[in-house]
Formats: sequence, structure tokens, C-alpha cells
Amino acid sequence: MTVLAHEVAAVPSEAATVTSAGQETAITSATAAVAGDVEAALALADHQPAGEAAVRLRDRLRGHIRTLAVPAERYADLLPESREKDIAASTVRFARKVARDCGSDPAIALRLLAKSVAHLARNTDLLRRT
Repeated sequence: MTVLAHEVAAVPSEAATVTSAGQETAITSATAAVAGDVEAALALADHQPAGEAAVRLRDRLRGHIRTLAVPAERYADLLPESREKDIAASTVRFARKVARDCGSDPAIALRLLAKSVAHLARNTDLLRRT
């Protein structure tokens, strides 16, 4: 699966309205960093899930989850009662659970963390658009 940079949101502290080229660069940089980590995790899961780089990447993905969970949860809270709201809220709960413990298989852990980050980022991006 390919995650494009426009599908991944910036960290919440950078989600404010862009007022200068410097801020736009920072948002783009944060978005690219998250997207890059997701892409790298999916690639490492297939080729070398147990190496030192994969361990560091899992830690970064857990950090992305902690950062993105708050605005993704805010997005879920703003939705009207619906199936979409239930899915958005359960996505946040699942991502937090995965960040705490995603099992002992390093390839599965990388995939679960990467997919969780991608889903939270998408919801965070939707929050910024509302």
C-alpha cells in the first residue's frame, strides 16, 4: 500500500492556519516525515522487520500515534452519531492499544503501527478541513 503525503496530516501543533512560507514548509516537512515513516515501516515489515532501524522506526510510529490521537479523537467527537463516528472513535482506541502493545512479531508490529498512524493522520487532516 502506498500512502501519499497529502493523505497524512501534520502534527497537531502545526495544524494552525499557515501565515508564512516558513510555516508552510514546517507543515509540509512534518507531513512528509510521518508519510516517510509509514512508507518505511511497510517496506521494512517485508524485508527486515527485526533490525535496529526497525526498532527505532517502531518507536517513532508510537510517538506519531501519541501525537495524532488527540486531534483524531477530537475529529471523532465532532461527528454526528453515526457509523462513521463509531469507526473514527474505535480507530483511535485501537491505535492507542497498538502503541502500548502490538505483540512480539516485528513485521506485524510495524504494519499495525504504520496503518494506525496513517488512519489517525487521515482523520486529523479531516479535522483541519472542517
